[in-house]
Amino acid sequence: MKHLLHLSFLALGLFLTAYTSNAQQPAKPTATRIDVIDFHTDHRCKTCLTIQSLTEEVLNTTFAAEKKAGTITFRLVNVDDAANAKVAEDFGAYGTALFLHVHKNGKAEKIDLTEWSFMKANDDAAFKAELTARLKALL
Repeated sequence: MKHLLHLSFLALGLFLTAYTSNAQQPAKPTATRIDVIDFHTDHRCKTCLTIQSLTEEVLNTTFAAEKKAGTITFRLVNVDDAANAKVAEDFGAYGTALFLHVHKNGKAEKIDLTEWSFMKANDDAAFKAELTARLKALL
């Protein structure tokens, strides 16, 4: 009987230790945030303006709830403005460029969509459908 009592206290102590150590661990970040960054220069061509317009249209319609919640953000960054030199350098954007900066599980990833965006800018439907699919896959 004495041994049974000791085992009971030992089991209770182990349970409380495990419960307490689990409760003290910080929660792992699992939320995803996507910053859509459209870099441009002072002098913008028709294609550059189209890329911005189509991107904003997708974000403001299909992802309006995500924008409101802050899950998806949009930034327009003029690389010719000295105030933006650091962010332009971080992304290697020295002219027009479109990036997705994905923050997921405590890690950040930069996805360069520049070449793709220039190839699709003349096809509104394809641009919007493919950008939508890319963003949904990342969320």
